[in-house]
Amino acid sequence: MTKLLVSVRNATEARIALVGGADLIDVKEPDRGPLGAADLATIDSVVAQVAGRVPLSAALGELEAGHRLDPSLAGRVGYAKFGLAGCLLASDWTLRWQAAIRSLPRQVTPVAVAYADWQAARAPDPWDVLSRARSVGCGAVLIDTFDKTAGPLGRHISPAALARFIAAARRARLVCVVAGRLGCQEIEEILPLAPDYVGVRGAACTGGRAGRLDVKCVRRLADLVHSWVPNYVAARSC
Repeated sequence: MTKLLVSVRNATEARIALVGGADLIDVKEPDRGPLGAADLATIDSVVAQVAGRVPLSAALGELEAGHRLDPSLAGRVGYAKFGLAGCLLASDWTLRWQAAIRSLPRQVTPVAVAYADWQAARAPDPWDVLSRARSVGCGAVLIDTFDKTAGPLGRHISPAALARFIAAARRARLVCVVAGRLGCQEIEEILPLAPDYVGVRGAACTGGRAGRLDVKCVRRLADLVHSWVPNYVAARSC
């Protein structure tokens, strides 16, 4: 069954995400990019607010930024991810990615990030990222968009290709997350492909991804995801 991941920027939004029915909470700062890293104090406050009720993940920016997850978050954050924007022409990107992954606390599961608009991000091809994910130590993969002004995920990858990507992630025993400006319609189209999670930020906010998380929006998205069954299309209510 697919679950809902909601990205939050602070503890107040984490509480809203919990009340709305999020299954996994991702901490990021949207003003700093698609995988903007939040400050340690912010992550700490989200951890305290969530108090283990759902899993947590943390965005750590792009690999070239050199962010790391503070050791104090070991055992408190379940997943962490680095973006690979700017790495396309770097011959050693796999080695640098692996080194960053090895810097994570042992209890944290690394997430491989594949940008569907990889050319715009100057990132490795999503299939290249997926093929190396397990060998560098990742236990999950996220397919997302880098340029949030360039439309939803479906503008950059066909439904058939996305289905193949999710199936390949499953064969590799990777938790698979699908995100990238997903709204109700996009989520309805993705649910039959059965990723482990669909990820949202903008659709859960009033005012877009840089706006404020709204409990009604989160609840509608959670209801859509949790009520979906094969051969059933939920009524669009958000």
